[in-house]
Amino acid sequence: MPRRKPILIGCPQYEKLVRGSYLCNAGGEYRLGGNGEFLLKHTHCNQDGGRCIQTLCVLHRYNKKGSSSWYPSKLLAMPERKAGPVARRRLAEAKRRPGGGNTDILA
Repeated sequence: MPRRKPILIGCPQYEKLVRGSYLCNAGGEYRLGGNGEFLLKHTHCNQDGGRCIQTLCVLHRYNKKGSSSWYPSKLLAMPERKAGPVARRRLAEAKRRPGGGNTDILA
């Protein structure tokens, strides 16, 4: 199954950014177009669990992409999450353990 990464979609129905997913290559990078832009064909909307009510949106599965279709205002990469205080504390504790946090047992 192809790997996907989170993305933000400028939704024409709700006029706000909603969550979606985007197809990635084997290295986990977004599959972008020739000019570095996101492509609609690799985009999947996850609004309301993927059950968006707006059939005019081109990301809706029943849309025929006619002249009255709605297009997202923008497609953006999801911001990278920084490690929170708990994750930073666990990392610091692991580094203080004997072996520098390495749990591999050498034979």
